[in-house]
Amino acid sequence: MKIEFTVPGEAIAQPRQRTRVVQFAGKSIAQNYTPGKHPVNVFKAAIQMAARNAHAGPLIVAPVEIEIVATFARPAARTWKTKPMPREPKTGKPDWDNLSKAICDALNGVLWKDDSQVWRAVVTRW
Repeated sequence: MKIEFTVPGEAIAQPRQRTRVVQFAGKSIAQNYTPGKHPVNVFKAAIQMAARNAHAGPLIVAPVEIEIVATFARPAARTWKTKPMPREPKTGKPDWDNLSKAICDALNGVLWKDDSQVWRAVVTRW
């Protein structure tokens, strides 16, 4: 089975988790979280909406192979009006692994049960 979809906008990588100490049942525990106003939350919601539109069936419970193609705006210094502008590999931030982490986490419970089912991933950044 092949499921393919496009998410509009620029891809946003999963940020580092923040930690806070909370009191629970008389004990201090550390709690990790992603700030609610971080742009990655909007990006994840867009991924989920696109995935639901592409696949209305049950959750996948088998091993999963994914391919992620992320495109980013070209820097102004690399934009020309009169010359062709072929795609160029992106080698700066965001890192490919943080990008795939945001995407795979967003698809938990939408396409598959858990992103631990992903056995092979190909990530390209343009």
